[in-house]
Amino acid sequence: MGKKHQKHLPEKATPIEGAELARRDAGLPATRTALARVTHEDLSRADKIHIDGLEVFANHGVYAEERTLGQKFVVSLTLYTSLREAGRTDDLRASIDYGKVCHDVDAFLREHVFKLIEAAAEGLADDLLARYGALLGVRVRLEKPWAPVGLPLRTVAVEIERTR
Repeated sequence: MGKKHQKHLPEKATPIEGAELARRDAGLPATRTALARVTHEDLSRADKIHIDGLEVFANHGVYAEERTLGQKFVVSLTLYTSLREAGRTDDLRASIDYGKVCHDVDAFLREHVFKLIEAAAEGLADDLLARYGALLGVRVRLEKPWAPVGLPLRTVAVEIERTR
């Protein structure tokens, strides 16, 4: 980059302010803890971890009996992340531990009570994005096979996809 095109930071900027300004000028988040916006196009190119058919017994539902007695829910997730470093190093710390994710999902759905599975799915997506910094996004499919609709059915489900 030629001298006439170089950007200069304000002379009185503190080291922290200077770092934030330099990161902004480079098109990066202002702080290391700030998250860049992830697009659906980014997700289409991302690596994926799939968790399919995790069964959780929890107390969600519009009717009081559902919240009192509980019922089975089936969770399927797509975790969008980068798996390159884990693949190169064969080190779990460079990936997202899907066993831990399963236990976190189970705990979240047992500890919280929602009337709607839409709200449960939204809460779960938010929790996973907050808990796992390596996640670019998450797709959550939450099934309610014992939904009290009064007719035979295999399952009722919602599916959402959320990004940072």
